[in-house]
Amino acid sequence: MTPQNPDPLPTALAETHLRVLQAQLDRMRSMHYGYYVQFFQANHLYTVLALVNITLALFYPLRAVVLVLPFFIVYAGFFCAYLLTYNLFAWIYATALEKKINSLLGAELLVAHKMEDVYIYRTPGLKFVALDLTQPWTAISASTLSVTVAGILTYLLASYRAYQILPSLTAHYPPLHLYWPLLAVWTLGHLAWLLWFFVGGKPEKDIAGIVNEAYGTHQ
Repeated sequence: MTPQNPDPLPTALAETHLRVLQAQLDRMRSMHYGYYVQFFQANHLYTVLALVNITLALFYPLRAVVLVLPFFIVYAGFFCAYLLTYNLFAWIYATALEKKINSLLGAELLVAHKMEDVYIYRTPGLKFVALDLTQPWTAISASTLSVTVAGILTYLLASYRAYQILPSLTAHYPPLHLYWPLLAVWTLGHLAWLLWFFVGGKPEKDIAGIVNEAYGTHQ
């Protein structure tokens, strides 16, 4: 008796599923890399611009440019954090994709997500931007802490310099009376959002919930 050929449909369908998942994984890894490049480019650019501002402020006729620096420091930090949110999006999706592919293949062939959890930071997880609050000893956590401290010190020094020169400048330009209230609102507003997004972690958990439900994985 000649054995019947197995139905090719399940095999073909499984191969199609794998191709779709792999295409999505390639897309997420490309997205992850692309936004990391933008993140570091923006970080370097903003550092140079801050140094230029500080240099110009040393010249008495241009001393007022330092008034912009505290606002700029907050914007620069927030924009870099914004770029990182796309890394988190790609990372969470890539993790679920790797787990799903491993499940379909019946083997742990893709382990990049496990290495990233240990070497970089866990996602979703308790963090402030790229500072993993559960494992702050990682290189990216230390780098984030270093940049954050440098930014805070620059912000405070620029604010102190603004405090020194504002009285004389306000006499010639009365709207500068609003400088401190505007700076407070600008700073606290951005900080509140960052704490909600990263420390609260709801957007990360929501995204992880969607992909885990779709692929039957867990993070």
